[in-house]
Amino acid sequence: MPTSFKELKYSISDRSHYEKLFGGEEEVVERKRKLFTRVVEEFEKTFNPSPSDEVYAFFVPGRVEVFGKHTDYAGGHSILFAMDRGFFAVSRTNDLKMVRIREIDPSYGERVFPVSDKIEPPIGDWGNYPMTVVKRVCRNFGTSLKGVDIMFGCDLPPAGGMSGSSALMIMTFFAFSAPNEIFEHPVFKKNIKDRNDLAMYLACIENGQSFRSLSGERGVGTFGGSEDHTIILNGKQNMLSVYQFSPIIHKADIAYPSDLSFIILYSGVKAEKTGDAMYKYNLVSRRARLVVKKYNELYGTEHTVMRHILEENEGLEAEEILRKVERATSGYIERGMDLDLPGRFKQFYLEVTEYIPQAVKAYVFRDYELLSKATNLSHEASKKYLWNIVDEIEFLQKRSLELGAIAASGFGAGFGGSAYAVVEKGKEAEFIEKISNEYRSRFRKYAESSSFFRTYPSKGFTELFA
Repeated sequence: MPTSFKELKYSISDRSHYEKLFGGEEEVVERKRKLFTRVVEEFEKTFNPSPSDEVYAFFVPGRVEVFGKHTDYAGGHSILFAMDRGFFAVSRTNDLKMVRIREIDPSYGERVFPVSDKIEPPIGDWGNYPMTVVKRVCRNFGTSLKGVDIMFGCDLPPAGGMSGSSALMIMTFFAFSAPNEIFEHPVFKKNIKDRNDLAMYLACIENGQSFRSLSGERGVGTFGGSEDHTIILNGKQNMLSVYQFSPIIHKADIAYPSDLSFIILYSGVKAEKTGDAMYKYNLVSRRARLVVKKYNELYGTEHTVMRHILEENEGLEAEEILRKVERATSGYIERGMDLDLPGRFKQFYLEVTEYIPQAVKAYVFRDYELLSKATNLSHEASKKYLWNIVDEIEFLQKRSLELGAIAASGFGAGFGGSAYAVVEKGKEAEFIEKISNEYRSRFRKYAESSSFFRTYPSKGFTELFA
């Protein structure tokens, strides 16, 4: 729902709004208030709204993937939470038939492009993400839409493995669609019934696939699943959420233990998705699709995701299932390299059938020895079979355990990004000081860009001051 710009300016100093969204911790509330205040001030300075102009304001969080490494597009499970960090945005319509989108950090500059289904988003530029969103919305809901002005600010590290690119696209979708009343469009209502449908559609905008009658095209050039979009929309305060994917099914929420804290360890190594990095990122998902393709060819099945192989073979011993898959998939060579399709399936099998159930049990019953074991094994399987753990993340994971963390793991797409550490409450500051000093001494190249901070499960997407 819109509010007037005058009312928005009046509301931004009301701390109760931030306390409802982020809890009552003084430092967090004040940091959020300052960030959103700056977004509103820059919006006013740049776009010169009148006091009566209708505006829309949103918070779109990043996410932490606790378990579920590259499992969503394969039909597996994930344990996730929405973070307390992410994007604040303000938008309104303009009369220019153009989208003008700007970050409060002037180094990012402004991107201006037409409201059209013919625009060509540039790969390698951050404008690729908002342009892809607008192009797809126009493709699906028509081009007779209004131009929109968008100002945003973000406190996520760039390319940090916390789904910042997906959050940026979700933010753009709401900032563009709400003023254009897309949610009341009959085609939208026919295809999208709830937030899980919307999460799947947003994932399809990103990966280029069609969703029901909403036809797709290229997307942003990466192929992923819908776990990021699902938890960004549906995250709950102080809860870890368990989802199954393809299709999206909410399985459970687990109260996050009050005696533990999550520490994000951002390596400073950007998890880029361009050029050779995009090939490596997409190879992880393509290997999963190749497993299914080769299995179908040998056994005459018509599976679409790796979960279907598990369901077909339910009741068999693990060794027998893995042997069946190995018979179908071993020896697949590409660019002179064995893609180890049996290993790709094994990682999925272990994550879904062993590590995630163990982690759920550990969080429910506060069994921190089991949590440590499951988290470490999940990290090791990712390194061995997904090939996505860089040296910096490996150091952060191993050193965290040596410094007393209960559990630690790389997370997200990998190829850079972040690890997380689970530490006892009250020991966060000491742990962060030690791990940050050691990391920056060891990897001096990333001394300035790395970042270490506490986070916690927060609410998902929120419309502000409506």
